[in-house]
Amino acid sequence: MATYEWVQMITPSLARLMGHTALALILSPGLAFAQQAEDDTDTIRLNPVTLEGSQNDGTGPVGRRADPATTTGSKVAAKLTEIPQSVSVIGAEELDAGNASKVDGALAYSAGVQTQPYGYDSDTNWFFIRGFNGTATGAFVDGLPSYAYGFGGFYVDPFALERIEVLRGPASALYGAANPGGMINMVTKRPTGETGGKDELGVDETGRVWLQTDRQGAVSEDLQWRLVAKVQRTDEEGAFDSGSNILLAPSLKYSMQDGTVLTLAATYTRTDEDHVGGAWLPYVGTVVAAPFGYIDRDFNSGEPGYDEYKRDQLTLSAEITHDFANGWKLTNNTRLGWSKVDESQVYAYGYGSGPGYDNLFLAAPSDTDGTLSRIYFQHDSKARTVLNDLRLENDFSAGGVEHRLMFGLDAKWFELDQVQASISSPSATGLSATNPVYGAVQPDTVPYADNVVRQTQIGLYFQDQIKWGDGWIGTVNLRHDMARTKVSPNEAYTPATAGSDRDDSKTTWRLGLSKEIAGGLMAYASASTFFNPNVETTSAGDAIGPETGTQKEIGLKWSPSERSLITLSLFDIDRENISQSVWNGAGYDYHQIGKVNSRGIEIEGKYDFGAGLRLSGSVTSMDVKVKDDVDTTIIGNTPYATIEKMASLKVDYDLPSVPGLTLTAGLRYLGSSQADNANTLKVPSVTLVDAGVSYYFAPDWNANLAVTNLADERYVSSCQTAFTCYYGEGRRVSLAVSHSF
Repeated sequence: MATYEWVQMITPSLARLMGHTALALILSPGLAFAQQAEDDTDTIRLNPVTLEGSQNDGTGPVGRRADPATTTGSKVAAKLTEIPQSVSVIGAEELDAGNASKVDGALAYSAGVQTQPYGYDSDTNWFFIRGFNGTATGAFVDGLPSYAYGFGGFYVDPFALERIEVLRGPASALYGAANPGGMINMVTKRPTGETGGKDELGVDETGRVWLQTDRQGAVSEDLQWRLVAKVQRTDEEGAFDSGSNILLAPSLKYSMQDGTVLTLAATYTRTDEDHVGGAWLPYVGTVVAAPFGYIDRDFNSGEPGYDEYKRDQLTLSAEITHDFANGWKLTNNTRLGWSKVDESQVYAYGYGSGPGYDNLFLAAPSDTDGTLSRIYFQHDSKARTVLNDLRLENDFSAGGVEHRLMFGLDAKWFELDQVQASISSPSATGLSATNPVYGAVQPDTVPYADNVVRQTQIGLYFQDQIKWGDGWIGTVNLRHDMARTKVSPNEAYTPATAGSDRDDSKTTWRLGLSKEIAGGLMAYASASTFFNPNVETTSAGDAIGPETGTQKEIGLKWSPSERSLITLSLFDIDRENISQSVWNGAGYDYHQIGKVNSRGIEIEGKYDFGAGLRLSGSVTSMDVKVKDDVDTTIIGNTPYATIEKMASLKVDYDLPSVPGLTLTAGLRYLGSSQADNANTLKVPSVTLVDAGVSYYFAPDWNANLAVTNLADERYVSSCQTAFTCYYGEGRRVSLAVSHSF
């Protein structure tokens, strides 16, 4: 059966949630705050007011603007309505309102985005866009790729972010190698020129406790600073021991007299935790009942003496901008990154309890105890990256036509030095799903991968945004990339393999046309191409070229006011040249004929009705099909783990009778998905309810209660064959108290 890239990146370490503290116990402090504000009218704190015209560079605070300027989709500041693709922005204010613990969870109300497909995974932000996994090649930070291969990714905490931006559809014409379904750009917090900050203490019912601060100020008129810091303790569902997380993110901004602005930033992330529970469980026992019933959602298939996850991560960034006297502007953005991840865990893979392989890795239980076969897995991954993006832009008019020209040159270097090792049952011990007994000694793992993966990319690109006549906007993008992907086995690794070394070059483009009609309505159409180099660890990779494809998109964007925007988009994406491997009994045969098509319709909107009432939501309906494959029996089927129908609706209401009090309610519908590429097993749909209360109970003091999956629905996020299913996140009640100054 074909192996798709979007399932090769699955991390076998996932965390789940536990504990169901009574909701009333969490609500009671909020009720006390409300009473205090009611009794003391002098201490009422109204909802914060954001100066919505103060940030037009496309990276600053969003506030309640629905059509803010963004650099995602154009690399120069432009409103969402001016970009000929579907784009949306989630500001830090929305992240705070949901007490966001992860970036992927914060995307749950975005059109076309399938979040947390493998349940709650505390160390990786997982997301699909328009049916394609974007975790490895669709994640960007400050416009630079956060590329990942294997376990060599970089984790981003949502508290470090000013905004999260979603660009749907190919982005290669701007960014080079990228996911065909789209990208998310995580824009980090930087000095804004304001003085003050916010401290916050939070807790949730799973045992997570966090203390975080965001402070900024000025040393002088020209030198500004900001410090973002967070300390968190976790006791997640399914984890044997508590863990800890640390985030430090300082930044400096220096404005020179000649128009040059230099911004320096750093982030340090440290994670030390254990997590296995709720993941890698069989279809029988999670989606459908086993003879013994269902496996408990809090069940942990690991071993306390062998489960650990440790991450050390450091990034250093520098951005320089300079305005020339002749109208040209130069921007250079650089980031250096280093991470080291050590992981060890035991996890389930099907049922089985026999001494030999003939009674292991089964789809259904083989005994009354529901004994699970297991795999003991370890990896040591060290990743380094150097990224740089240099561009020049200029605005000018000629013959009644306005041009916004941009020329750019960017470069990417990524290196992953990895060792992966495992051993499975019968050597690794089994575990009963109904009566687990932990503490069994596990054998030593055996390395199966020990190599260095390197990928370099240099791209030269051009863009012209053209405005003319009565509201016409044309966008032309052209880019040429040269990429090299090399896999070198480490010298001490046995058995030695030849590795792979391949050079690729590709030209990509985007053509867009928009027309402002009337009353804030914009119609647009675009066509674009993409490419994405494949990584193969054997000599077969020398013959495996990059994935390629095309998207066609048309749509409408309506922004009747600064706080309202509704986008309707129809799209058709072809993803071709997917690398596939087929086991021949002695090794793998490699093919590059895979093709998947994704087409559909998306609606996403935010509307401010006034009088404190705001509505936001999305609807997604896709048809994702395999169009070509070495396994001809699955042509016409939907790839497993892909949800094609999704919808969401959220209501926020500022109660006029209680100044400072905001109520939130939300609904999320996740449609069914396939559990196997043969489409013989299905994961059912689910509807989830969210809620929240925010209250300014004293001057500069806020209490924020957020509840996801209010009814504590038990559901499966997705499956990848009958052996690997993932429970979705249970109810999470969180309370954060913050002080602004």
